[in-house]
Amino acid sequence: MRIPPHTEPESNRLRIAVVTPWRLDDPDAWSGMIPLIVAALSDVADVVPLSTAQQPTSLLDRGAARLLGAVSSRSYLWGFGLATAIARGRSVRRRIRAAAPDVVLGVVASTDLAFLGDVGVPVVQVSDATFAAIRGFYPMFSNLHPLSSLQAEIIAERSTRATDVFVASSQWAIDSLVRDYAVGTHQCVLAPTGPGIEPLTAPTREDSAPHVLNALLVASDWHRKGGDVAVEAVRRAQDRGTQVVLTIVGDAPAGLPEWCRARGRLDPAALSAEYARADVLLELTSANAAGVTLTDAAAHGLPVIAANVGGVASIVRDDETGVLVGADTDSPHELAEAAAEALPPFADPAFRSRLSEAARARWASDLNWDEWARRTLSACVRAREEREARRR
Repeated sequence: MRIPPHTEPESNRLRIAVVTPWRLDDPDAWSGMIPLIVAALSDVADVVPLSTAQQPTSLLDRGAARLLGAVSSRSYLWGFGLATAIARGRSVRRRIRAAAPDVVLGVVASTDLAFLGDVGVPVVQVSDATFAAIRGFYPMFSNLHPLSSLQAEIIAERSTRATDVFVASSQWAIDSLVRDYAVGTHQCVLAPTGPGIEPLTAPTREDSAPHVLNALLVASDWHRKGGDVAVEAVRRAQDRGTQVVLTIVGDAPAGLPEWCRARGRLDPAALSAEYARADVLLELTSANAAGVTLTDAAAHGLPVIAANVGGVASIVRDDETGVLVGADTDSPHELAEAAAEALPPFADPAFRSRLSEAARARWASDLNWDEWARRTLSACVRAREEREARRR
């Protein structure tokens, strides 16, 4: 369900070149966000898609990855190598000049923007994290070889300096931009992305009586998504008298307890049905920049018990749309205990209903694609006006 957007007259529409390393037609690109970003922006602006997905990684970076992989246990991110960044910058610069946009909008595109140079129009970056924030946080950005880490940091610094305005999906990302890269707060716009899946009709929940709680876990990566932590949390809650079962969507290991209902990977319609059927979403992940499952849950009026890491607090409001746990611990056992303690109140239909209504209201006000497009367009317009003012 889309909230009708406010659209500008065709003659006043901004021409935005969307630069991204992801394929624009890939439904899984950046957790499914890329096609939705393009669609939302297309409602309010003229979008020129410029994907660099077909730009080959530099042979120098591929060679470095193989060589270092043979002699070191640390990883080399060839997508964040300087040789690749220089080649992408040259290619994108030519394409931008040919497209003649009003604004360049880079979507998780630091490698593409680092060596872009001055293309005569402002650059706006859309991102959910900085390199400083995710280094050692996400598995992909952990245990990096010093050479890879150095190059990725150079790319982050250069792309930051090349950007006029940042559209960040969380306050956590903004705080890192300000703290780690000396970006002015006036350059940052908070704009959480919308959901990957929305219900076809407004969800209704039968909360008139207590029943066995159905906790939902959506786990594309069992370890990072805290699958074992969620199972342990439910087990502990059961041991203390709360009637609760766990439905798992995505990857799940064998040998789970019989009260775990593993559904495997589901298509969007089937996943939407699971969101609508559940009573609470468990998002006990060890690393989370924002989390599309959290905005999915909000769209379905599903309250959340979530680990308070990364940018989660910008999506889930504690004791309003869900419960945040484990802010002061890195221990999976302590996180499981905190989640187990948070589960019993959900047995109260009035408690579930209060959080469910607030989650749905939050989706309608802030966590939808039309609001994201409005804030992003406003950032682009401001960047253009400020660039023009400096030229006068």
